[in-house]
Amino acid sequence: MATSLTALGILWAFLSLVSALACSTGFYLPYWIKGELTKGFATYFGSFRRCNYPVLNDKGQIELLEACGRYSTFADIPSPWWQATTVLVGVGSGLSLLLAVTACAACCISYLIHGRMAKIVGFFQFLSAVLIAVGVALYPLGWDNIEVQQACGGQSKPYQLGPCEFSYSAHLLVGGTVLLLVCSTLSCKASRLKPGSFR
Repeated sequence: MATSLTALGILWAFLSLVSALACSTGFYLPYWIKGELTKGFATYFGSFRRCNYPVLNDKGQIELLEACGRYSTFADIPSPWWQATTVLVGVGSGLSLLLAVTACAACCISYLIHGRMAKIVGFFQFLSAVLIAVGVALYPLGWDNIEVQQACGGQSKPYQLGPCEFSYSAHLLVGGTVLLLVCSTLSCKASRLKPGSFR
């Protein structure tokens, strides 16, 4: 297998893929925070999806639906902070996936990434980590919306969840973001080729 990556560069490519998958999975799955609508009926929230929520049945009565779904439109997301989080984390996760594919392709294709190109990819990995981190930091500002209030016993407010708790998607996002930052530094030593090696 021909590659222009160093051993550290191959580790960088692998960790880039792991971090991108962690961020994308954490973004898509709605298990950021966990609360209870009624005793023993857990509900989960992400920035644009939720699981186990109340709906009106055919008789006009409220029943609890055990399913996950997204909000019907972007405007239906219950907080402008969650809308901003959706955009920032979505763009950051998408960018990290694109960069991970590029890094992994460099494991198989000679001359795909040289030293300067690896540093550019590292810069964009840093940028995607910043986008995700800012999005995650904005998310708690929306904890005062009515849906979270209902699930957290009316005790949630910005940066205070009350009896609700973080769930595993939030941990995936934080871990993936930290790994993206590590990858952005590893990129400096990822390639053994110098610019101009192709002439």
